[in-house]
Amino acid sequence: MKNVRKTLILAAVTGTLVTIPSATAHADPEAVGFDPNAPAAGPAPDAPPPAPDAPPPPAPDAPPPPAPDAPPPPAPDAPPPPAPDAPPPPAPDAPPPGPDVPPPPAHRAYSVNWDAIAQCESGGNWGISTGNGFSGGLQFTPSTWHANGGSGSPSGASREEQIRVAENVLHSQGIGAWPVCGRRG
Repeated sequence: MKNVRKTLILAAVTGTLVTIPSATAHADPEAVGFDPNAPAAGPAPDAPPPAPDAPPPPAPDAPPPPAPDAPPPPAPDAPPPPAPDAPPPPAPDAPPPGPDVPPPPAHRAYSVNWDAIAQCESGGNWGISTGNGFSGGLQFTPSTWHANGGSGSPSGASREEQIRVAENVLHSQGIGAWPVCGRRG
């Protein structure tokens, strides 16, 4: 079956159906084409003479010629060149660098109006507990609430805490976590 599969794969790649030789080993001298126990054959025939306009071959112990575009090696007492991505050294009269400035805050992929989603989900009541398995202004299940960093119950958490957990849900599940009201946010 392996040979059939290889043949079909090769046919798909090349666009033609061809056969692949088998990988079966043979120990018979006739199948191999030579006898490994026979003495070595005589010396190979001499090479034809070189062309009359060909340059003479290099001596066997001669060093290889330098590469044509290679830059010359640096002098032994020269300082090492700077690393390619190293910043240039500061000028002698330059002021010392200032303290590290924190990078600007990362831009969020979503701009969500959580109050609009809460208005749709719970009538804007951030402390609601409806008894249907969802609670809080953004209607969390207990498992989603705890899996995304919430503690206690969503209905007992502040609006800010619910939004913080909702941001985590948004990053892990997307706006589809609120299938109807997410479009209004």
